[in-house]
Amino acid sequence: MDEFSDYPWCINGDWFDANDKTGSKGMKTNYKYIAFFVLLISLSNEATSKCSTPIPDSEAIVSYHNAAGILMEINNNELILHSVDTNKNIVVNINNLTSAYSAFGGDVKISDLKTGIQMRIWYVKCRSPKKGTPKAEYIEFFSNNPADTPDATYLKRNGR
Repeated sequence: MDEFSDYPWCINGDWFDANDKTGSKGMKTNYKYIAFFVLLISLSNEATSKCSTPIPDSEAIVSYHNAAGILMEINNNELILHSVDTNKNIVVNINNLTSAYSAFGGDVKISDLKTGIQMRIWYVKCRSPKKGTPKAEYIEFFSNNPADTPDATYLKRNGR
């Protein structure tokens, strides 16, 4: 016997026991179980990757915003934002929101927001849907005065 005889070995996905004298396969890989455990691990990772939207007047650690840019228009239950990331207008559903929050504290009714202001938006569950219009969960604006402009990092930085 050699030094490796106490360890099983594998040929073409089949596990053999070096000490098994009967010629049968000692341990056989069951790929169904491996696939199940890989799926279980990936689902647990998804469950632990938490979406954290800002809390008004708080310095809590939050997830990265989903959209950032300049407010172009508000129509009915939708907001049109010129994205600084894509340089295109994007439409965001704001049906479930009544207020937006200033980066410096305080809130404003969404209907009172002025076009031309800079803002960051977090979507529901921090995700854009595969189909349809994304829904906003939280809107943060720099200032409701379009003449007030933040430094260049405001729309690109993480958190609040």
